[in-house]
Amino acid sequence: MSSPRVTAARFVYAGSAALAVGWRHALGASALHDGAPLGGTHAIALPLALSVGALGGVAVTALSRVIVRRTAWGAAMRDALAEGLAGVPAERLAGLALAAAVGEEFLFRGALLPTLTGPLGFGGAALATSVLFGLLHLPSTPALRPWTASAMVMGLLFALLYRLTGEVAAPLAAHAVINLENLDLLRAERARGAPEGPRPA
Repeated sequence: MSSPRVTAARFVYAGSAALAVGWRHALGASALHDGAPLGGTHAIALPLALSVGALGGVAVTALSRVIVRRTAWGAAMRDALAEGLAGVPAERLAGLALAAAVGEEFLFRGALLPTLTGPLGFGGAALATSVLFGLLHLPSTPALRPWTASAMVMGLLFALLYRLTGEVAAPLAAHAVINLENLDLLRAERARGAPEGPRPA
């Protein structure tokens, strides 16, 4: 991925967040939170949501590292993602990872999910936004097909975090942790040279 493409992607994510905030504001609602806050106030709910989201992100990244080590498809997906990010400075990748978490969570969980919950119910809205989220991660190579499927699963997890806490901060924190930790994994593998192959199950 070239640096101009990284810069363009960051503008797209910023635009997505701004669109979500404006959309919800026009509806008389907020893209930051929905429903009754944990602990009765948003001052209490926000740190709780950040903590729950970060813990969820850590659990997902631990599982993803096991999958990469123990499955051929996981190792192939890692290699394809690492190849796509080759040549981009680490600080630009970190900024992109955070921008993606903010832009996608504000749009999908902060705006689309609560808006669709009215006509579809929470289950239908969670499924619809998760499918759309997965389609945003359509693969450029067959090795990345699991990435699309995993994005759909992550969309469901992020929707549940939002429902549980009432704060977009929860899925945003989980998403940011997952992005940053997986970038660290990709950078570490590239620094070693030849990627480590999958271990037998």
